[in-house]
Amino acid sequence: MVPLQVVIAVLQTPMALPSADTLMHAWRTFQATGVCDEAVIPPPVLRSWQRCVAAKLDPYGACRAIGLPRQFGSSLSDALLAQLRPHMEDLHQFMEGAGFAVLLVDAELTLVELLGDMPIVRMLAELGLSPGASCSESAIGTMAINLALHEALPCQTRGAEHFCVCYHELSCSAAPLFDVSGQAIGVLAVIGHRDAAHTHTLGMVIAAAQALHAQVRNNLLLAETNDHLLELNAAIEAMSEGLIFLDASERISRINSRAAQMLGVVPRSVAGRTLGELIEVPAGLRPALEQRRPINDQEMVFVGRKSSIAVLCSARPLWDRGRRFIGTMVTLRPPESVQRLVQQVVGAQARFRFADIIGESQVMQIAIHHARMAANSHSPVLIEGQHGVGKELFAHAIHNASARANGPFVVLNCAAVPRTLLMGELLGYEGDQHEQSEGRPGKLELAQGGTLLIEEIGALTMEAQTSLLRVMETQNLLRLGSKRVVPMDARIIATSSRNLQREVAMGRFRPELFDRLSEMLITIPPLRDREDDVLLLVDHMLTNLSMRLGKQVLFAPAALAALRAYSWPGNVRELETTLERLLHVTEKSVLTLSDLPPEITQAVPPETLHPPKLPRLYDQQAAAERDAILQAGREAAGHLGLTAERLGISRVTLWRKMKLYGLTKEQLWHAPPP
Repeated sequence: MVPLQVVIAVLQTPMALPSADTLMHAWRTFQATGVCDEAVIPPPVLRSWQRCVAAKLDPYGACRAIGLPRQFGSSLSDALLAQLRPHMEDLHQFMEGAGFAVLLVDAELTLVELLGDMPIVRMLAELGLSPGASCSESAIGTMAINLALHEALPCQTRGAEHFCVCYHELSCSAAPLFDVSGQAIGVLAVIGHRDAAHTHTLGMVIAAAQALHAQVRNNLLLAETNDHLLELNAAIEAMSEGLIFLDASERISRINSRAAQMLGVVPRSVAGRTLGELIEVPAGLRPALEQRRPINDQEMVFVGRKSSIAVLCSARPLWDRGRRFIGTMVTLRPPESVQRLVQQVVGAQARFRFADIIGESQVMQIAIHHARMAANSHSPVLIEGQHGVGKELFAHAIHNASARANGPFVVLNCAAVPRTLLMGELLGYEGDQHEQSEGRPGKLELAQGGTLLIEEIGALTMEAQTSLLRVMETQNLLRLGSKRVVPMDARIIATSSRNLQREVAMGRFRPELFDRLSEMLITIPPLRDREDDVLLLVDHMLTNLSMRLGKQVLFAPAALAALRAYSWPGNVRELETTLERLLHVTEKSVLTLSDLPPEITQAVPPETLHPPKLPRLYDQQAAAERDAILQAGREAAGHLGLTAERLGISRVTLWRKMKLYGLTKEQLWHAPPP
């Protein structure tokens, strides 16, 4: 783009120009000697003459049409030509009748467009200057058209300043054209008789070029702005949140499809209308709009023409760079999306499955069977059992095996919440928009589409029991302090360590709620009734603890017998705590009876630990292992590595087994044959 300073400098050039005779004398001197008066011939013109001589261009040669075929191509795009033509037409209209022609040349110096009075157009055609002709220096010699592109500056040539004699009757004013990146795209020129040459002619060409540059730049900026607007519109429409833009007068300037769907309106029909014309503006949003202050995720109810909807509303005032208020951006989010986010953040997911339940005793298999039946049902579930038997584990497994496995799994422990707060935790409470206090969803709302586990449901107050029964019967809930009905879709699983039938008989639990909950009743037996499962649980827990603590620990047969015979009043939780405490404090690899807590060893009868006659299965297995180690050691000649390989165990395991059974390396070497 030509700088404005160049335009001013050209227009301020003195009006006195060398006469035609002076120019002709300088031209002849150059042709004869190769030098001339540089005060007469501008340096750019002189350098062009020198290039023409070096190219052996004949200054006296006859001018003829030298150009491309009729259907020539141009480096100028159709879109750019469409922008250039109006400027050429304006320039021609301004000079019409004065004997001038307006030319457009592309970056390869090919003549693309020609407008002008017919006499000058015919004259240029006779001189070989018609659309498709080459205006390069090698083709027509020195002329402002090619000189402007070469020098990247506006130029004017007249009379004998042209290298070729055939153009001495002409004057040419030209200005280069550039794109927004500064790349030359062509030349805009005006040609007329040499006597009509004037610096003002060049000024008009420069002004037209400047106007063209401005238009090209503005068109590019407009195209970029349109592209950004399309991207912004696509992003706004793709948002899962509702978005409303209000101008300074609270009129809707833009609303996305999600917001229109939430409010029950058509996007095209609401533009230019105030928000109050469409809905009843919530009391919590009105002060924010009037006072131009932001609010973040306040729960509000928008009452439309057909229905009302509860949303989390945010408002952000918008200001321009001059701190002038231009409007407000209102964001609407359905509570369900926030609930899903909360569930992900707090980890409201069930972790355990039926495969995680350890137990092969008959009473345990019956409980698992009932739990699997409950998983295939949609009815509420009541799980009864003493503390520590694994009621929550069953609840997790039922949820993960049910049709709601992909939904949230929310837990409310009634025994851990103060009685005065239980109602709010269960139902939630509505915010006061006048006092600008935020509401809060209860556990029932957070469990939408999933399962709510109510632990120790016997600790619920009678008032909370009544509210829960009402929700289960109507599948609707009302928050505390609210009149808005929230549809419910959550399955209830309740657990209790109390005997709820006794609680009903004593008037501390509503019989109607017990009847609804006990549609699917699961009773988990205490660990003392599952003696066969104790050793399975010990093995499972030892495996997990060994991986976590980095220890390999076994129990001696007498210790295992004591663990199996103990009544475990704290059930599975007590067993797990005991094992973890033992592994933390011991440095042994085999724990014996003396390592167990006194309450276990003292509570077990001696005859249980030392059977009188009949060997137990564990003792028989230990004896078989001892004999197998001795036989493998004899076959491997006492080599521990080969012995472990024959037994299919590692050397570490072999050492541990030898220590357990009191075997030495010498015994392996001298082991007697079986």
